[in-house]
Amino acid sequence: MAKKKDGSKSLKYKFYIMSLWLLFVLIFLLTVDIPISIAENAECMGILPLLKRNWLAICSLIFALLGLIFAAQTNRKWSGVTNPPYQIKEIKNENYEYLTFLTTYIIPLICIDLGNIRYVIVLAVLLVMIGFIFVKMELYYGNPTLALMGYRLYRAEINGIDAPDGVILISRDRLSKDSAIKWIPLDKYVWIAKEIKSKAN
Repeated sequence: MAKKKDGSKSLKYKFYIMSLWLLFVLIFLLTVDIPISIAENAECMGILPLLKRNWLAICSLIFALLGLIFAAQTNRKWSGVTNPPYQIKEIKNENYEYLTFLTTYIIPLICIDLGNIRYVIVLAVLLVMIGFIFVKMELYYGNPTLALMGYRLYRAEINGIDAPDGVILISRDRLSKDSAIKWIPLDKYVWIAKEIKSKAN
C-alpha cells in the first residue's frame, strides 16, 4: 500500500513538472545568451564561460526536456485502458482549469526579473512551494500540457460510484451524458477515461 502511495505521489510531481513545461521553455528563450560575432578578430569565449553565462537557460531546458519525457511516458501508459466499464450519469466540462493554471501561475512567474539572481532564487522557492501545494491539494490534473496533448477535462457523476464532488475524467474523447467509458485511476476520484464506441459508430 505504501509503495502504491509513493508511486502516486511521484506521478503527481511528474504532472507538476509537465504543467510547467511552457514556463521552462519561455525562461530558456528569455535567458539564453550565445554571443555571435562576425568580426575578423572575434574569438571563441570557451565552453565553461558559455555554460556559466547560460546556467539558468540550461537548467530550464533540462526541466523542459524532462516535462516532454514525462508527457511521452504518460501518454504511452494511458494507451491501455482496461478496467470494467462505467456509464456517465451527469457530466460537466472543466477545461477552464487549464486556462486558470496558465493565468494564475505561468504568466505571473514569467514576469519576474530573471537577470537578478535574488529574483531567480525567489522564483525557485515559489516553484517548490507551488509544487507542494499542487500535490497536497490534488490540483495536478489542471495541467495545460495535457491540453497540448489533446486531452479534455471533465467532472462527472458515474453510475455506481459514490464520489461527493464527482469524478474528474481526463480523456481525448468528447464525453457526454450516458457515455460508456473504460478507465484507469490516477487517484480515487481522478481517472483517465476512454469512451466505448458503439458498433453503430
